[in-house]
Amino acid sequence: MKVLFIAPAFPVPAHSGGAIATLGTLQSIHSLCEVHLLVPPPEADRSANEALLQRLLPHISVHFYSSREVQPTRLKMYATAAKSAFTRRSYWASIWRNPELRVTVERLAAQHHYDVVHCEWLQPAISLKGLKLPVLIRTLDVHFVGMRDWAESLPRGDKLRKSFWGSQAQHFRRFEAATLAAVPAVVTVSAEDEAVLRGEGVSHIVTIPPPREVEPEATSFESDESCRALFMGRLDMAVNREAFFLFADKVWPHVSAEWRTRVKTAFAGGFPDEQVRRRAYECGIEIYAPLSDTQAMRLFAEADIFLSPVASGTGIKIKTVEAMAHGKPIIGFAGAFRGVPAEHGIHALIANSPEEFARLFEGLIFDPARRCAIGSAAREFVRLNFDPGTLAARLVSVYSRTAESYAQGSLRQSLSKWRAATKVVKNDTKTW
Repeated sequence: MKVLFIAPAFPVPAHSGGAIATLGTLQSIHSLCEVHLLVPPPEADRSANEALLQRLLPHISVHFYSSREVQPTRLKMYATAAKSAFTRRSYWASIWRNPELRVTVERLAAQHHYDVVHCEWLQPAISLKGLKLPVLIRTLDVHFVGMRDWAESLPRGDKLRKSFWGSQAQHFRRFEAATLAAVPAVVTVSAEDEAVLRGEGVSHIVTIPPPREVEPEATSFESDESCRALFMGRLDMAVNREAFFLFADKVWPHVSAEWRTRVKTAFAGGFPDEQVRRRAYECGIEIYAPLSDTQAMRLFAEADIFLSPVASGTGIKIKTVEAMAHGKPIIGFAGAFRGVPAEHGIHALIANSPEEFARLFEGLIFDPARRCAIGSAAREFVRLNFDPGTLAARLVSVYSRTAESYAQGSLRQSLSKWRAATKVVKNDTKTW
């Protein structure tokens, strides 16, 4: 089985949830098939990151394409927005379409004859529309949902922007469903995403979460602090920024003053803006950002409790799986467990309100035995539900079915063309 695996970003360093999912998947399947990875070059430290990927995945072939600019110029954004409004087409589809990627895929496919083309996220698949290839799309998010929620969050007074981006979310909703429905196979990473897409008319879907090995049990970190609580995620991303303010403004005030002094609470990762830093200072919450890999590992090792006040978003919450794989007891809202069907009180603590979040938090601060029990159950949950060997075999099985389905479809098209040509020849003979 020869696979062209296309991703929209270089998978190392694996700091974001998407990069973690991509790297884990590649590590799980690279011994089961011949993998060719097609990605943009690393954004920074190119030599070091290419060497790191080679060490982690020594048997895959890596090819590069130039990604479109991450943030288009303001003039280009306005021009594209105006064109989208006039043509009633999707703004985001126009921004994500990459002609160079399309040309590169055509060249590689002609040279290597891949059995299946795996598109990681919807974004690279947009550039391949119309090509005769056995394409599989793994959609790590339902994009139109995020676009719609963002448009709805805009101030009511900003009527023009709110109306434009709301209509764009609807345009992309139809575009996203049509793009997914047109390929032989779609892989979602959560049952929740599968249900949403089936509701949009996409039928050929299978849910396979990203693989994750459990970490060895670590000895308790000794420090002067009685308890350390941690949230880790890119604080410049909307869903994580929202989580910070939900915790700072809604949860933290319900934690008693006495308990607050007995726990060291930190939010870490990404590039938080000044508003986040100022609010954290006012609350006595520590901010660690940006993070090096060494700092991130240190914070994870030191943490006694993992916090995830995430209330929105689609896909699967990779940071939840990461914490559970490390044996960390985690407290979160239901949104933090999308794609992670943990049982409340056994594998994790799931709050239905800010007040309940605060109560559960207080209950764990000075209960190391319960923290240990929940952390151990969480690690076992990940071992059973995210086993790399099991999930890799399922994904490769989908590759095989996709390749077989595409081959059968190509054969039917060839036979249909042959019969049509034969009929024309017979008719011409009779006429003669």
